[in-house]
Parts: sequence; structure tokens; C-alpha cells
Amino acid sequence: MSRVLRIVPLLALSLVLINCPSTPKTPKTAAAPTFSPAAGIYTAMQSVTIATATEGAEIRYTTDGTDPSATNGAVYTGPVSVPATTTLKAVAIKKGLGDSAVVGAAYTITGTVAGVTFSPAPGTFGGSVEVALASATPGAEIRYTTDGTSPTATTGSVYAAPFRLGSSATVKAAAFKKDWAPSAVASAAYTVLAAVTDGEVEEARGAIARAREFDAEIYDPDNLAAAKADLERGLAARTADPVAARAALAEAKAAADLAYENSVARGAEDLGRRMEESRQRLLAQKADQWLPAEYESAVGGIADSAELFGQADYAGARSRAYQALKDMADLSTRLDERLRWVRMLRSDTEQLMAEAEATDAYAVAPAQKDKVSGLYARGVEDWQSYRLDDAEESFGAAREAAKDTLRLAREARSGRDAVEKQKADELQAKAQAALKEAAGLTVANDEGEVVTPDEWTQFLKDIEKMELEYQKAVPQSMRGIPSSGTLVLAEETSLKELLQKAKEFYRLGLEEQAKGNYEQSQSYFSESLRYVEIYKSYAVKGVYTVRLIPERRDCLWRIAEYPEIYGDPYLWPKIWRRNRKLVQNPDLIYPGWQLVIPLQ
Repeated sequence: MSRVLRIVPLLALSLVLINCPSTPKTPKTAAAPTFSPAAGIYTAMQSVTIATATEGAEIRYTTDGTDPSATNGAVYTGPVSVPATTTLKAVAIKKGLGDSAVVGAAYTITGTVAGVTFSPAPGTFGGSVEVALASATPGAEIRYTTDGTSPTATTGSVYAAPFRLGSSATVKAAAFKKDWAPSAVASAAYTVLAAVTDGEVEEARGAIARAREFDAEIYDPDNLAAAKADLERGLAARTADPVAARAALAEAKAAADLAYENSVARGAEDLGRRMEESRQRLLAQKADQWLPAEYESAVGGIADSAELFGQADYAGARSRAYQALKDMADLSTRLDERLRWVRMLRSDTEQLMAEAEATDAYAVAPAQKDKVSGLYARGVEDWQSYRLDDAEESFGAAREAAKDTLRLAREARSGRDAVEKQKADELQAKAQAALKEAAGLTVANDEGEVVTPDEWTQFLKDIEKMELEYQKAVPQSMRGIPSSGTLVLAEETSLKELLQKAKEFYRLGLEEQAKGNYEQSQSYFSESLRYVEIYKSYAVKGVYTVRLIPERRDCLWRIAEYPEIYGDPYLWPKIWRRNRKLVQNPDLIYPGWQLVIPLQ
């Protein structure tokens, strides 16, 4: 039995060996999965379908890079969403079949390039505008056009740096990047207005300059100020806003033209008033009787100016009016000087005649009395008949005849002593020092006459020359005629005449001193000193010439405020009171006027 049992396994083994083939067979496997869409680069999220040709097979997949298997990975039930770059791996599994090979599909998800932005924003610009482009996507290439076409990845200009538009244009731009969807084409319309030209600016400036030429600062300051403000506003907006700039420049020109028209009218009225005042001043001086031809010539400019104004030649009318004012002022000055001179001749003659009477000079030269009296009477008649030239000649001859009378009387006297000589020498030295001191002063009177030290250079040289000349002279007489001891100034004697008269008396003193007429020389030196003292009484701080300063016009307040004047604007009334004859209205002074500045 045991032997049978050992044989049974051997038989079974034999049967098995008999039924097994000599070459093993390969089992069947499921078909490998496929992916749709296929692996690749995409610009947006993909929905991937996985399929296998083996019916009934189960698909498992992974997205983490591991190989799927029957126990690893997700079971595929529907399309797989791939929102970002991912590698899908899949395997097909079916009972009774071998697993398929693991297959993979790499999906690269990029995106759409960010759109192009413009700086500055589209709008209206003056002259030109610089445009900058940008995209938020790093590495993106921007292409743009200005001809209305849309740029592509191969057309349009490649943007490298901001570009300038000199005329109106629509800029179209898009951004591109490899493997990325291009941005949408962006569009920006820029309107570039023509820049304001220099000619447009100069037109406004010229209108302002014309208004200022006709003294708009005085006659229409409000409109002139408005024109200046509009001009500045136009210049400020010239580049950024040409439309606003042009409007401002037009307003500036309109305001300036109005200021010009108002200034022409008001200036003509003012000049007419001033010319009439000058004419009345000449009539008050009786210039029409003293110097009729010169008077008619000077006042003729009044009618000429009015005629030019009527012809709308405003510049010519203004120029002629100013010339007429100058002519009338010059005539007034000349006539004043002539009248003062003749009055001084008359006064000198009267003083000499009184001196001759007081010193009994006619007793020494009786024939001279009729001569002097006759010449003086003729001078008075000429003066009363407005014969200025004849009056000057008659009074001049009378004065010389009176001097001759005194000289003849002095020559008839003698008896000078040392005391009188010493007195004469002392007075001479005193008069000399006083003359030199006075020549160093600036003086002015109420008539507007001003004398400065630089006008006496030759005067001082003359004094030194006289001293040298008379020092060489030898006294020829010891007798003299004493001074009357009084000084009578001729009406309206000028400042220069005061010092010139002092110089003349000083010269006469030297002359009489050299002759030995010491008493008379003392008289002359004393007279010289009296004239010097009167001259010194007119001493002033100086003279200021009114200036035309458009940005800061001279006025009495500002002049007093200048450091070289008083340094205090509240002292302006001192200047006004000292110059009342010239400055009628303290609020209105004119360029070129010379104002006397009294001592503080």
C-alpha cells in the first residue's frame, strides 16, 4: 500500500510535465492611455481627456510626477483640469490583462501678455508730447504704430524708449512674448496743438511797450497792469496749453491797446494843459513884449501838436508837444536870466550912484554926475518900453560911468595908513577863504536854480590868477572912498550871480588894494563877504534828478526813502516844500526834473 502511495505523486508529476509546453507564453496587456489635447505649450488652462483602446480598462493618473499603478494615482472619471504647468502620467489596468505601460504628457501653461499702458494719458497737448509705453509682463516686447494700423508680432516699431509726437496721431500698441498669447491692441489718441510762436508773444509785448511809451504807467496803470499779468499767464501756459496761452495773449494785447488809447487821450489832455500853463507863464513874464519873435516861435508848437493829433499822428504830436514845452521853458529861462542881469545892472548902478552921493564923489568929478544920471534915465526909459537890449546897454554904460566917478574920487584922495592896509589884508584873506569855501557847496533857490561845486573849477582858478596878478602891482595911491556899509540885492538875483558878484567885488578889492586904496578895498572885500554869506545861506544837501524806472517809479516818498537822501520816506514833505514852485502836485513828478534836496 505504501508503495502505491509513493507511485501516485510520480504519476501526477509525469502528467503535468507531459501537458506543459517547452516555450512560455507572454500574457496580454491593456492598451496604453492617450491624451487629448496632446502634450505641449498652451496659453490657457487645458481640460485633458485620457482614453485607452482597451474596453473596460480602468485608467489611473497622477499629477505629482509619480508613476500611477493599481494602487497609486487617481481613477480617471472625466477630463482632468490642468490650470498650470503639469506633467500627467497614466496607466490602463484590466483584470486578466497586464497593466499598460505608464505614459506621460507634459503641459506647459503660459498665459496672455498684459496689455500696454500709455503715459501720459491720451489728450490734448501743446507743441509736442513725449509718450512712454509699458506692459506689466516681464520680458514682453512692445510694438506700436502711429499710422492707424494694428501692430503684430512682426509689424510695427519695436518700443525701446519714450518717443515724441510733434503732431496729432493715434498710437496703437500690443505686447508680445514667446509662447504667450499677445495682449490686445491698445489705442490712444493724442491731439498735438501748434505751439505758440514768438511772433504771437512779441505782438502782445509790442502792444504793452507801445502803451508804456505813451506813459500808461501814469495815465492808465490798471489796464497796463492787467496786460502785463495776462502776458505772464500766456507765457506760463505757452507749452502746456497753447489754446489758453493764445487766449491770454489776446487779452494782454486788448488790455494794452486800451491802455494805449486811454494814455493817448489823457496824455494829450495833460500835455495840452501843461503847454497852456507854460504859455501863461511866458505871458506873465511879458515874453510877448520883451522877446516877441522868440515868443511866437516857442508857442507855435502848441498849434503844431494839436494839428498832428488831429491827423492821428500821436507819436508826432507827443514829440512836438514835448519840444514846445522845452522851447517855452528855455525861453522862460533865457528871459529870466536876461531880466535878472539887467536888473542887476540897474541895481549896481543905483548902488554906485548912492555911494557917489554919500562919499561926495561928484564934488571931485562934477561932470560925471550928469553923464551917470543921463545914462541911467535912458536905461529906465528903455526898460519901461520893453527894449531889453537897449536897457542892458544903457544900464551897463551908466554903471561903468558911476565906477569911473568913484575911481576918479578915489584917485583924488590919499592918506592911507598902515592900519587900513592891515585891515584890507585881513579882509582880503577872509574873503579869499570864504569864496573857496562857498565854491565847494551845492546851493539851490526857490526858483529851481541849482549850483554844484563842479561849476566853480574855473572860478577858483580865476581867483588864484587874480591874486598872482595883483600881488605884483605897486600901490599908486594911499587914498580911498569908504564903503556905504549896505548891500542891496537886485530883484531875482541868481545864485551864480551872487558868487560871481562876490568874485567881482573880490577882484575890485584886489585891484584897489594893489593901488593902495585900502579903505575902498575893505569896502569891496566886505561886499564880497556879504554876497558869499547870502550864497552860503542857500546851501543844500544836493540835487536829485527824477528817473524813469518802469518797475518802481520815482515819487517823493521813494526819493526820501533812498539811503543817499534821507533814508526815511516820511521826510518827503521837506523835498516838496523846497520845490513847491516846480512840484505843484506832490503825487505827480516827471522824469528829468531836478529836485533840490534840502539839508536834513
